[in-house]
Amino acid sequence: MDGKAWTGGDISGRTSVDRSSSNRAERARRTSRRTSMSPFIHSKRVIADCVAAFDLFAVVAASAIAKWAYVDLFLGSDQHIDIYLAAGLIGAAIAFMSLRNQNFYTFDMLASMRGQIRRILVGLAMTALILIGAAYAFKISAHFSRGWFISWFALSAVLLFSGHFVVVRLLRRWMRAGFFGRNIAIYGGGEIARRLIERLTFKKDGPRLVGVFDDFPAEGASRIVIAGGLSDLISLAQAERVDEVVIAIPLSQDRRIGRLVEELAVLPADIRLCPDLTAFRMRPVGIVNYDGVPVLEIARRPLDHWGPVIKAFEDRVLAALLLLMVAPVLLLVAAAIRLDSEGPVLFRQRRHGFNHQVITVLKFRTMRVAEDGPMVQQARQNDARVTRVGRFLRRTSLDELPQLINVLRGDMSLVGPRPHALAHNEHFSSLVEHYARRHRMKPGITGWAQVNGLRGETDTPEKMRRRIEHDLYYIENWSLWFDIRILALTPFLGLFHKNAY
Repeated sequence: MDGKAWTGGDISGRTSVDRSSSNRAERARRTSRRTSMSPFIHSKRVIADCVAAFDLFAVVAASAIAKWAYVDLFLGSDQHIDIYLAAGLIGAAIAFMSLRNQNFYTFDMLASMRGQIRRILVGLAMTALILIGAAYAFKISAHFSRGWFISWFALSAVLLFSGHFVVVRLLRRWMRAGFFGRNIAIYGGGEIARRLIERLTFKKDGPRLVGVFDDFPAEGASRIVIAGGLSDLISLAQAERVDEVVIAIPLSQDRRIGRLVEELAVLPADIRLCPDLTAFRMRPVGIVNYDGVPVLEIARRPLDHWGPVIKAFEDRVLAALLLLMVAPVLLLVAAAIRLDSEGPVLFRQRRHGFNHQVITVLKFRTMRVAEDGPMVQQARQNDARVTRVGRFLRRTSLDELPQLINVLRGDMSLVGPRPHALAHNEHFSSLVEHYARRHRMKPGITGWAQVNGLRGETDTPEKMRRRIEHDLYYIENWSLWFDIRILALTPFLGLFHKNAY
């Protein structure tokens, strides 16, 4: 190696991968000069925060405008604006939290109108419901006009829709100009670097590879063009804009990594380490520091800190309220089961719960037999075992209502992965990858899979695999707002289904 910095020129024998790397590097250098206008415009996080600040201002401004237009002009009232601004501030905070919990304030979401309108409507509807409930609970609803309330939220929707339409147009223009692309340099010319280059999506608005550098390239790394050594990387980064340097060498070379970090620390760029973690199926989520000793965190418990407290409070309070509300229905269903067929009203079945613990799940009996052994056959279409009343109960999910008692006991949650019979659990755990991860949270009466139409018989591994994917998505993205969203959707999407036999 001659030690000269790579200029992007042609190298004989270079493969198509090499040529594309060279072209990306040359494009990155041209773009780095064109887009060096301001660090602000390159930060997607700053853009998202500014949009969130605009949304907060828009909701508060809408409350003030609605007060002036409806209360002052239309009604001719001289009420002071303070209480309306206070309501606007509270409403803006609730709307912001609702939108944030829908992953609304991410750059990819803000750069496209797809999905924004629905999320804005959900956020405003949630805000309206909470404010109405609070106004009646604290007996302050008489202080506010219903016309003003409707005008406020209608105007908020108009301001948010129009504002986000403008934001999308601006972001797309800036993306076409390459303002948000980060220039990335990789140190390390081995297998880790090769995999990293293959996985990175080099597109116009994405990361741009400025070059791969290594003082001691590994054997067999001929497909990667080495632009130079460490000194060349530092020289390039000081002459051009390099936003990020990724060290892609094995962790076993700890002394070398330490020296690289010391040398690269002079650069105003993010320094990141890409360890070889191909043996792990779970992606690392962060670094934990034990008194100066960094530890790579591979997986994190789904509920921590306030999570278990919020989830338990939500389950106990809502389950108790629901039991009181549906008590007459429970009595009617119990009487219908007694009159329809012989046997107990309730069916008890052992299933796996949180952390693989065996729990007894309660249901209204819908069959003439009660299976709870090593061989449990799922209900099928036109199943002769299902009673007349049972067929109606299964279609409407009324057979699940006794599980509210399981929720009060603490065995189950209102929202979570559905518990499966022990026999089904053992069967599918060997067929479906990551099946056992669904036991990282308590099972639920309803769940993300159910409101997405994944109910009924799971007679193939593929059907179960789709259900597990939704269960794991819920576990990895749990929030109070996600639970509220699922509970709100359940009466419309989760109760009645053609596959519930």
